[in-house]
Amino acid sequence: MSLPPPRTPLRVGVFFEDTQMTDLVGLDLLGNLTPKTIDLVSSLQPSLAGLKDLAIPIEFLYISSSLSPAYTTPSMLVTPTHTYANAPRDLDILLIGGPDPMSVKDESLSFLREASMQTKVIIAVCTGTMWLARAGVLDGKKATTNRIMLDVSRKMMPGVEWLDQRWVIDEGHFEGAQIWTSGGAGCGIDMMIEYTLQNFDRKVVESGCTGLGFKFEGLSQYYKAPLPSRALD
Repeated sequence: MSLPPPRTPLRVGVFFEDTQMTDLVGLDLLGNLTPKTIDLVSSLQPSLAGLKDLAIPIEFLYISSSLSPAYTTPSMLVTPTHTYANAPRDLDILLIGGPDPMSVKDESLSFLREASMQTKVIIAVCTGTMWLARAGVLDGKKATTNRIMLDVSRKMMPGVEWLDQRWVIDEGHFEGAQIWTSGGAGCGIDMMIEYTLQNFDRKVVESGCTGLGFKFEGLSQYYKAPLPSRALD
């Protein structure tokens, strides 16, 4: 169901410390919904000017353990805007890419436990799901992760019902909250397309997907398919 554009910006938090850059590619699908991007697109293609009224104002918060440049692959440094200590817990969306799940900071786990009780939608990709599980947020929930890590995840975090699917949607920890988890980066892109289709105007989402060359037809039926054995996502 499409929702009307919010009057105040959505707040989207992004964990950006020792992550896999491709796990966060889906962030651009949200960026393509914003007035800045739609204004640019409509200036180049006047026939799309009608999308301006459907644009979604979004504030992006990049979260790490400090405000020093944070590492992401491949050998890239990004400048965080917030730390785990001062980032708001009541976000609209929190996106978590994949790190080495055994080396994440304790303060990030505390943040996840607190944010899971206030943030409306948590979206975790690849081993970002293991990051979330290490915080205990997924205990009693259904989830998935990178296919090559499923067996490890089942042994390390048996309180989670790990599924061999491209992505999994489960209820969050308060009424109306959701937790979306996916396999690797490719699954994460498909999952984010499905999330935007479910929550924003289809015309804007279609425009953004077309600009990025992403296909999105039939994804709702696709997400429960087991990951192919030849894939590492």
